[in-house]
Amino acid sequence: MGWVPDGSGRLFIAMTSGKVLVVENGVVQPTPFISEPFTEENAYREGILGMAFDPDFANNHYVYFFAAMPSITLQIFRYTDVGGVGVNRTVIVDGIPSGWLDYDGGGLTFGPDGMLYFGVGILSPYRVEEEDLTKPFGKIHRVRPDGSVPTDNPFHDGAGPNVDSVWAQGFCNLYGLVFQPGTGRLWANSSSQRSLQIFSVSPGDHAGWSKYANNQPAGYLSPVYAYIPGNFDENWFTPTGAVRQNGVATFTLDSDYRASYSYQKGTRLTIRDVEDPSFNGDFYITGHPSPQSFSVAQPEPDAVSGGGQLIRWPQGEFVMGGMFYEGTRFPSSYSGNYLFTDLRGMLHRMRFAADGSVATVDVIINDEPGGSFVDVNEGPDGALYVLSHHGRLLRVTPVPGEQAVVVSNADVSIPEGGTKTVLVSLAMPPTVDVWVKVAAQGGDEDLTVVEGGSLRFTKNNWSVPQFVTLGAAQDADADVDHASFTFTPTQAFPAVTVQARTEEDEVPEEPANDGGIAGDAGSDLDAGPPEDAGGLIDAGPPGDAGALMDAGVLEDAGALVDAGTDADAGTLVDAGTDAGSVHDGGSVPVHMEDESGGCSAGATALPGVLGGWLLAGLLWRPRRARR
Repeated sequence: MGWVPDGSGRLFIAMTSGKVLVVENGVVQPTPFISEPFTEENAYREGILGMAFDPDFANNHYVYFFAAMPSITLQIFRYTDVGGVGVNRTVIVDGIPSGWLDYDGGGLTFGPDGMLYFGVGILSPYRVEEEDLTKPFGKIHRVRPDGSVPTDNPFHDGAGPNVDSVWAQGFCNLYGLVFQPGTGRLWANSSSQRSLQIFSVSPGDHAGWSKYANNQPAGYLSPVYAYIPGNFDENWFTPTGAVRQNGVATFTLDSDYRASYSYQKGTRLTIRDVEDPSFNGDFYITGHPSPQSFSVAQPEPDAVSGGGQLIRWPQGEFVMGGMFYEGTRFPSSYSGNYLFTDLRGMLHRMRFAADGSVATVDVIINDEPGGSFVDVNEGPDGALYVLSHHGRLLRVTPVPGEQAVVVSNADVSIPEGGTKTVLVSLAMPPTVDVWVKVAAQGGDEDLTVVEGGSLRFTKNNWSVPQFVTLGAAQDADADVDHASFTFTPTQAFPAVTVQARTEEDEVPEEPANDGGIAGDAGSDLDAGPPEDAGGLIDAGPPGDAGALMDAGVLEDAGALVDAGTDADAGTLVDAGTDAGSVHDGGSVPVHMEDESGGCSAGATALPGVLGGWLLAGLLWRPRRARR
């Protein structure tokens, strides 16, 4: 899924059946954006796998899709958005053989260099690919938006045998690709039967598949984080395998059932039954002194003990989509965190240490075993939207502890000579009207408030995001301009500061077009201390916070239904509001139908720091058991 980058508040949801639904103002529109001619009989071989918006969408209106076609090939094609409908289908990449849909890959994204990156899987669970650059399988590819291949790709050899579009290799199934803001590094979620791995990839990297999975030696790319598919894991310690010194406890495993590298830095474990109980508790792994030992932080007196065991609670079975959080609706400790979904029904949160390494990884939403989460995205309102393969869209916000100004972006990049829009709302209903004044606070005068410098929020519209447009003047130099903008309320709660910078239009010239894909073979963030939202919480079934409503009751999906009082900022619902753009504040599910029929709907509140609602209705039913 993805939010159309034009300020319209539209959400596109791509279905494996070939339809791309449009959600607008909380309602699935009757006309899909596109409808590819896939067949139910070949549901395991055909379907849309990825979607990306052109960086210049505001001007060209291009939307790109990665799909497994009835011709048993993988194809990237684009449509032009005209009045909410896709027209002018144009094939960008073609001729790569496809396989089983679950092993075709499908990650698709644009990089900061303007190039299109896509991930091709191994096509079947039985394929073993060695270091073979003449084949496209198990690799990340990089092409221009028109499908031609940049000559600076790391394995480009022109008329030679290599697939010139290959940018990195050695991956099993590539479902999620996203660039990390500020670093230019591509993050790739890769799943296999042996390990679920998340990589930070550079050009020419080799992730080691199929020789290695979470045990890559020198010369190969090791995962930033990895976990083992499965429900539950335990491992025992030696009789003297618990040693604590200078606030660090080291545990030595009693067997080679799993080497310590199976428990990556940042993994949360439960330690129990050690003879000295001061060693017991829940901890995050901080290092690996040896192949059979790991360490955790324990600010307790030095001690030696042993016995006992570790327990690794379920983390999932198939890593899917991911994103970096950049909004301001959640606490500041969420800024820059990597959030990723697992098909088992889990949303994970990864926080980073000051050196950029993984500090902690936690399950923050748990809807196992049937949640089937496939994607997560940040809405224009700063809320999290989690998509289920079973046709549910969850909107997740923090339960507000106090009144606050909520701004959709804390860091804004504005094209030189253009504008960018941010959305502003309040965290909870005000007792009296609140005005929010927006003004530049230092920085370059080329960056200004174009529209929305004064916003009024009342008890009735506090949750409806209002627009503020920031602009960047055209200038003749190539220097990046910077400015700060303050969003200051008239009442006694904190102002919000947004950092803005220009995107200069003086760019280096691209390499010459080499005419196509030759040799295609046929085809530093410190998140702060852990919070209670990071605990291994079980959000429970979707109906946990309230009885499931009969979708038949909501005959009119646009009707306004008030399911809570104004005082309840976490559960106030509006069945006619936007699923994540212009009408925030929590919304009861709207009734959505596809060829599969209707579905029940209900509001959900999540424990801890999270609260939200569920936009339910049958977008599609799974046609196969994903493995």
